[in-house]
Amino acid sequence: MPDTSDAPNLPPRHTPTSLLEEVGHALGAAFDAPVVLEGRVVGVRVSKGWTTLTLGDAEPSGRFPTRLQVSLDPRVGARTRSEALAEQTLVQVTGRVQLWVNRAEVQLKAVEVVRVGHSQTQQGFELARAAIATERLGERRPALPLFLRRVLLLAPVGTTLGDLTRDLGGWQPPQIVHVPIPGDSPDLHHLIDTACAEHRDVDVVVVARGGAIEAISGWDDLQLLRCLDRLQGEGVPILLAVGHADHTPLVYRVASHTVRHTAEAGRWLADHNRSAAGRIRDLEVVPAMLARRLQDQRERVEVAEHHLAGALRSALRRRRTDLRATSGRLTDAMAVRLQQLQARCDAATATLPLALARRVAEHARRVELAAATLDGFRTGIALVTAADGAPARFEVGESLRIEVAQATVTARIETVTHHDPTIREQEHPA
Repeated sequence: MPDTSDAPNLPPRHTPTSLLEEVGHALGAAFDAPVVLEGRVVGVRVSKGWTTLTLGDAEPSGRFPTRLQVSLDPRVGARTRSEALAEQTLVQVTGRVQLWVNRAEVQLKAVEVVRVGHSQTQQGFELARAAIATERLGERRPALPLFLRRVLLLAPVGTTLGDLTRDLGGWQPPQIVHVPIPGDSPDLHHLIDTACAEHRDVDVVVVARGGAIEAISGWDDLQLLRCLDRLQGEGVPILLAVGHADHTPLVYRVASHTVRHTAEAGRWLADHNRSAAGRIRDLEVVPAMLARRLQDQRERVEVAEHHLAGALRSALRRRRTDLRATSGRLTDAMAVRLQQLQARCDAATATLPLALARRVAEHARRVELAAATLDGFRTGIALVTAADGAPARFEVGESLRIEVAQATVTARIETVTHHDPTIREQEHPA
């Protein structure tokens, strides 16, 4: 605490700690809300999940440039794009001012770090990547014309145009219409859309940029992906040559044709026209080639006709011989069959009277048996009981009482013949 024992007009005395604490309170009161800071990353350090960025002025001046520490906790670091954590990147930091009393150091505790001019965070990148699948971006791929005569080049001013035209060459290279656009910008979708609307009479749009190490967050922007997908849906072929050593931007998943860099794009265009020229030259020799093939086919047909005529004559001779042999065998077989049928008819004629006599005798026997059975039915149905009226027992020596329509008869059983074979086996065991 400050020492106030001296004269009242003298300033209070502080220890280093007390002074810094007082400065910290005043600093906290002055910056009680989050602040926005822009600067260039000049150092990156990661320790135990925490990331510390050292920022300097975008355009440093003076002999001793300013340095400010920015602290990112693990959660903020996880959702920050890796491109914003690269050295020499111009970033925008939103965070709160903090004072390290023991080191007399001011730092910023960040809640968000993005590249200047971009709102791309890791969450935005993931949303754009997911939209490629959910919105089916890049599935519409218009066909290229046979020959490319006019190309719209959207690329920065610099070596890009030189790289493209140096390797273009080939047979009748196309006319290049160059509209400059920045190598990276949050407005890429608007710039590309405007340029394509102004130059509709082109065969293909080449979207390219030079360099291979600087950050390219704008090429992951969802609005740019939708813009390219819409242009391709309208029938505009797009050749992409962004090129980057450490990161393949999402735009590569949407463009209908892609190469890695502008020099390769020049070779790609030249190869397309060279291939078209080859196909055109091939069309010029088609009539002569067809005439040769037609003559070959005629000769083959004539040879085939000659061989076919000889083969048909031989086949006809073999068929006639086979028919004559088959006719003789068929005649002999028919004669044998007729003899067999005649013999069967003779045998049937001889045995028919005897068979008929047997059949008549059998029917007569059945008629007599039926008549005898009929006489039995005329006497009526017999009621058989024991002599005392109890149920009859069919055993030797038992008395039976038989009542019919004409009379009642009492009889004694002398013999019993059972019709059930199981009962017979019980009465006469083996």
